[in-house]
Order: sequence, then structure tokens, then C-alpha cells
Amino acid sequence: MSILDRIHAQGGDIIRSEWRFTLKRGRLSAEALAWLKLRMHWFSACCEVWPDYVNWLERAAICEFDGGMSRSDAERAAYAEFARC
Repeated sequence: MSILDRIHAQGGDIIRSEWRFTLKRGRLSAEALAWLKLRMHWFSACCEVWPDYVNWLERAAICEFDGGMSRSDAERAAYAEFARC
């Protein structure tokens, strides 16, 4: 069972708005929330919600470091590229 399936089974959800993610808690226990907050678990859940998440992160990093953009501008520019697809 995927992380997202487990969240859904407890009445929760992960909502994506552009490149940002919000957790709707549902009936998730404090232990489940603590587990989910671990970096790799949250990252994996975000990848389930938006399969292009890793590619977007990479593109945003390129825009930031090679393009000299601020992080927020780089994220916005990278999202604009993926939104066209």
C-alpha cells in the first residue's frame, strides 16, 4: 500500500496547489504525522501526488544555481515550464 493510500484510508489527503503541498490530517494519529514529517516520507508522498515533482525540483535548482534566480523565482519559472506540458 502506498503512502497516499494509507493517508486516504485514514480520511486524510495531500492537496497540491501548483508546486506546494498541504496535508489534510483526517484521522491520522500523532505517530503517523511524525512518521510522515520525516523528509523522505513526505518527499515520497509528494512524488505520489505529482509524479513530475522530482523533475520540477531539478529544474528549479538549475534555474536557481545556473540561472542566478532567487529560489522563489526559480520555483515559479520551473512550474511555468511544467504547467505547459
